[in-house]
Amino acid sequence: MEALRYYEGKLRAADKATIVYQLIILTIIIFNYPKVQYGLVFILIHLAIIGFLIMLPSMGDGKIFNWLRIWNLIPIILFNFSELHFIVHNVRPHDLDYILIQIDQAIFGVHPTVWLEKLHHPVLTEYLQLVYTSFYFLPLILAILLYRQNRMEEFDYFAFIIVYGFYVSYLGYFLVPAIGPRFTLDYLQNFPLHGLGFAERLQHLLNTLENIQRDAFPSGHTEITLLTMFFAAKYHKKYFYILLLIGTSLIFSTVYLRYHYVIDVIGGAAFAAFVIFTAPVLYRVLNWMPFFSLRSSEEWS
Repeated sequence: MEALRYYEGKLRAADKATIVYQLIILTIIIFNYPKVQYGLVFILIHLAIIGFLIMLPSMGDGKIFNWLRIWNLIPIILFNFSELHFIVHNVRPHDLDYILIQIDQAIFGVHPTVWLEKLHHPVLTEYLQLVYTSFYFLPLILAILLYRQNRMEEFDYFAFIIVYGFYVSYLGYFLVPAIGPRFTLDYLQNFPLHGLGFAERLQHLLNTLENIQRDAFPSGHTEITLLTMFFAAKYHKKYFYILLLIGTSLIFSTVYLRYHYVIDVIGGAAFAAFVIFTAPVLYRVLNWMPFFSLRSSEEWS
């Protein structure tokens, strides 16, 4: 129960960062209102999220409210990602894939996704598609491990890191809108990827859930996986050793499965480094902010 009561009457740094992101997207929608499909709906949802987060600390001290304080950001992040399908392309209608393709060619002299056909094998494809899909669970598992051990200061900081990481990558999609090589370089591929049967079902499921996103650069899969590995190394060595294989495979899968250009992976690593180096200062600033400030925490550096 001590873990559940950690956030009673308080708004955590991750919640404050989420409010800031909602305000940024609200501003983008309002200034581009005629272009954004369902603009009014999204405006109302963002206002509701902001109101919910501000009111949450004072909603009561029951178990349900405490669970909401701890885990509310999971559905919010998923919503924020899903809405990008309706916003990014309408705000930035010109995709920049051609620039990313040129960078990859300048570095490697080939299209990496086409070259990787040499490694194609149904077993490898099946494994990498499973690993790629596990992305959605890797940071959550570390958060649960910290929560179950009642290490709430580490849990709080890691939650902020993941929220911060997701939101800077989402904003990156506005700067460099791109749909990725599975669409732009499909005409150069000699054959579609085949697994043992389950991989195709996972691909179809992901395509259905995500729609066509302009989310190639930076690679969020790379960024969030590296952030999870970095903090697993600090907080939970056993989990980190597991992630060494899974995380490395996942990052490789982003190019092998034709979701990303190599420059997207490099960009994802750069974004992860940016988050790691800037997060300590931003975390302290957000905790210092006067509304519902958290109790004093350790210096994260």
